[in-house]
Amino acid sequence: MRHVALMVLLAVAMRAQSSVGVWAGTVPSAARLFNDGLWRGTSTGIEISSKLPVLSSLVDLPVAIAAAAEYIRPTHSTVVLLDDYRGWILRGSLQWFAGSGTAPYLRLGAGITIGERVAHAIEWDSTSALTWTTTRSLVVYWGFGLRGSVAAAVGWFAELECMAGDQVGVLLPIRIGLSYRWGEQ
Repeated sequence: MRHVALMVLLAVAMRAQSSVGVWAGTVPSAARLFNDGLWRGTSTGIEISSKLPVLSSLVDLPVAIAAAAEYIRPTHSTVVLLDDYRGWILRGSLQWFAGSGTAPYLRLGAGITIGERVAHAIEWDSTSALTWTTTRSLVVYWGFGLRGSVAAAVGWFAELECMAGDQVGVLLPIRIGLSYRWGEQ
């Protein structure tokens, strides 16, 4: 059954307008950014998305469904701060595009973390030592971005996002990237 579902998804992705994108960015922690101005990390990722067919002529707003994997790591510093996160975030989202060509878009999504964060060795004791601990948690996010085209099938995008989760605190990723599109326009 899973193989049939995978084949259907691949067939839709090949026929519909789909894209694969890669990005790099910075991931400041909100508390660090606003309290002492430290930019606490970097991110890289890959995303695949497919534009869904427009279901109603009343709402002609292009919507895409996307799946991504992102790796986040703190800055190369010997100092570890409470709630620093390093590891993977597996993500799924919906994107609403304001138009074709150079246009803004909105992203809403959720994901799961597979990584480590800095926490107190004894959670309830704020005087205990800070240590890296394995963490799994859900994250939710929304983002606002701008996308455009470099060539017929190659595009660019820039995005600001707000991500929150139980084990990662609040992160404010800022990304730039390139994408390759195929399928019907």
